[in-house]
Amino acid sequence: MIMDLSDFPIFSDLPDGVLQDIMPLLKERQFKKNHILMFENDESDEVYLIRSGMLKVYRLHEGKEIVLSIAVQGEIIGEVETLSNDTYRISSVEALEQVTVWQMKKQDFLEIAEKYPTVIRKAYMILVERVRILNRLIRYLTFYDVRTKVANLIVDFYFNFGRQTDKGYYIELKINQSLLANMLGVTRESVSKTLTDFQDEKIIDIRDKYFYILDMEKLESLCEETEEIQTLRKWYKL
Repeated sequence: MIMDLSDFPIFSDLPDGVLQDIMPLLKERQFKKNHILMFENDESDEVYLIRSGMLKVYRLHEGKEIVLSIAVQGEIIGEVETLSNDTYRISSVEALEQVTVWQMKKQDFLEIAEKYPTVIRKAYMILVERVRILNRLIRYLTFYDVRTKVANLIVDFYFNFGRQTDKGYYIELKINQSLLANMLGVTRESVSKTLTDFQDEKIIDIRDKYFYILDMEKLESLCEETEEIQTLRKWYKL
């Protein structure tokens, strides 16, 4: 769990004294898995700093959920609406597991941003990173078949949530088929079939929703060189 406000990239350049002044403005909140912190089009009055846990950011289109990103500790949620002076949330956010956040009032965040330009600069850097991630997902949605889409997303998950073990390349994130399907814009059934094929081919193994990549070389060969520079698969590089 993040204990220090300076561990949040958006505030990392602020002096210690300023960070101490910000602390009284924060309220700790905890949310259980599946709790929805905000709904698309709700009025917005807070920003959230994620201290621990993971959340999914999504929108609904004709009743279908479209996952835009996964937010992790160290990230801020709700700053876009605040800085754009938008009254309503642009997306919904749901906890994928137990989550702890610091909550800050919109007006308090605006006053900090106006007083310290480095916060604005970091906010725009974060926004650029999010656009880059969305561009990757749009490329997956638009140009590739299901097998290539799933292979790419699994590799992306590894580069962001994985580590190498003696049992293979382990992804430290419980991934259900619905999440994959909603990130890739395909049916859950097609994802299920593809994952079964990957397991039969000894490319991956799935244990209690945790993924192990058994043959990274083969999995990457299925990605059709969609990302020649592998470090660009990192979603958050600030």
